[in-house]
Amino acid sequence: MNETLFYVLGLALVAVALIVSFVGLRWDKFPTTRGVLVGGTVAVTALVLATMTFAWRNAEDEQAHHQAELAEAAEESAEEGEDLEVAEQVGSEAEDVTTEEDATAAAEQGGELFASAGCTGCHTLAEAGSTGTTGPDLDGALEGKDAAYIRTAIVDPNDTIAQSFPPDVMPQDYGTSFSPEEIDALVAYLLEATGGAG
Repeated sequence: MNETLFYVLGLALVAVALIVSFVGLRWDKFPTTRGVLVGGTVAVTALVLATMTFAWRNAEDEQAHHQAELAEAAEESAEEGEDLEVAEQVGSEAEDVTTEEDATAAAEQGGELFASAGCTGCHTLAEAGSTGTTGPDLDGALEGKDAAYIRTAIVDPNDTIAQSFPPDVMPQDYGTSFSPEEIDALVAYLLEATGGAG
């Protein structure tokens, strides 16, 4: 509405300017009286002020419209960001669940391997219910140890020999006779069983 009035008033102002110019060029004594001059000046001034007012309002309307569009775009962007954050969080939680499930499955497989490989006959491990004394008590020897330490103890048992035990007691070929997946499973099981450092 403001825009339409602005254009109407602007065209009226142009028309008045042209008419006054044309009449002024045709008649030497234009304006004919002082009243016509004052009235014409007041009318033109009112027309100019009205045009300026509606131009100002039109600019304010456009600015408000532009700000509304920016706010809407920012809101949509924020919603998309929240949706992305939720999706990432759901994905992260699903990944955590998968990782926990994988770790649990590996530990179970490692427990089976610990028993089937004869480790229970040589080591004491409360979780396995074993009481062997040929090798160290794993509940104490591995308590607080990390995965790298446990892996080395399996594949290179002479690297760190437990106190009171001679070297070469544990088989030296587990690094080749077990697959990497089996070693990973055995490490996961021993970490879980002894409260290792992960």
